[in-house]
Amino acid sequence: MITVSEFTNYMNIPSPISNEMESFIKDCILGAVDEINSYTNRRIVEMNPNHDMTIIITEKTEYYDGYNTNILYLKNYPVVELNPNARNVLQYLKEDESWEDIIQPPDTIGNSVLLLDYGKLRLLKNYKFPEGTKNIKVIYKSGYSAENLPEDLKLVCFEKSGLKFLNSAYGNYQRLGIEFHDLSNQRTKFINIDEKHTKIMDKYRRPTI
Repeated sequence: MITVSEFTNYMNIPSPISNEMESFIKDCILGAVDEINSYTNRRIVEMNPNHDMTIIITEKTEYYDGYNTNILYLKNYPVVELNPNARNVLQYLKEDESWEDIIQPPDTIGNSVLLLDYGKLRLLKNYKFPEGTKNIKVIYKSGYSAENLPEDLKLVCFEKSGLKFLNSAYGNYQRLGIEFHDLSNQRTKFINIDEKHTKIMDKYRRPTI
C-alpha cells in the first residue's frame, strides 16, 4: 500500500537509512497490509517485498461450490481481469476426475461472461455452474493498484505501520504530529485509533455467511 520512501517521508525519518532499518520498515508495512487484508476478508492489495514495497497485481486461482446457477461472487475485488482469450480460466470438475472448460467453442470468455469489478460473475448464453462442492475453478486478477487505492485505506496503512515502528527499538524516530487527537473543540480529545481504523476498514470488508 505504501513504499519505504513514502513511509520515511511520513515519519520524517532523515535519509539515508540503514539496510536493517529498511528491512524492519518493510516488515512493519507488510504486517499492516496483512492486518488490513485479514480484517476486510479479501486481498485488498499485494506487495512486492523484493523492491520498494510497490503494489503488484497477480493471478489468483480459487475454487467455489457450484449451484447450477449462472451467478458467482468472487472472493477478491476489485476485479482487474478475467482473461477473455483463454477458456481455461473458468472450469468445472467433471466426474471428480478432470477439469473441463465451462465456455465451449465457438463461444469465448469475452462474449459469454459478464464480470463486474466488485466481483459478480454472470454466465450468459444459458451456461451454468454445475452443482458440486469446490468444483468450480476461476483464475483471475484482482486488487487495488497504486493509482486507485482509496486514500483512507492508505492512511490506515501509514498509521498501523507507523505505530509498529514506534513500538520498537526505533521508537526514538518521532513523526511530528504522530499523536492522534482532535483539537476541534479547543481541547485535546484522544481518539481510539483501533476504532478509527475499524470504522474505515468496515467500508471495504467482504461480507461472509
